[in-house]
Amino acid sequence: MVAHADRMMPRVQPREEGIEVVFVDGCAGVIPFQDIPEVGGLPELRHIELPNAYEIVLTNAQGETVELGWDFARHYCDASYRPRVEAAAAAGRQHLGRRVRELREAANLSQEALAANAGIGRATLARIEKGQHSARYDTLVALAGALGVPATRLFAPF
Repeated sequence: MVAHADRMMPRVQPREEGIEVVFVDGCAGVIPFQDIPEVGGLPELRHIELPNAYEIVLTNAQGETVELGWDFARHYCDASYRPRVEAAAAAGRQHLGRRVRELREAANLSQEALAANAGIGRATLARIEKGQHSARYDTLVALAGALGVPATRLFAPF
């Protein structure tokens, strides 16, 4: 089996209803034009390109390009893909939340104090610690700074 066959797209082609995508592992499906509003429909599609096996570049009638990554295309071809990605994202949020809480407690800070030092709301911090919120990059940097640790410590164990 080819490594990363579930990410590689060797063939794409236009169809009336959308862009047909085939992955190396045999999964295939159609990305509906309604989910690619920059293109609109088949009459507005001028060009399809696969610059590499991991992305599709579409050009519309106005000459604008739209890039579609393999991950965007995959869930149209594989019904199990989105739930797996969502489960992995939830696990990542849970891990990050535990790490932030561990670091906060090790620094002997309350949620209120850490939130104030990081310039975020206490409710936002509580949701991050519970794994219910995906923090933006600048929020993670602010939390790390308020904790006095490099941002990488939010992801790695002590």
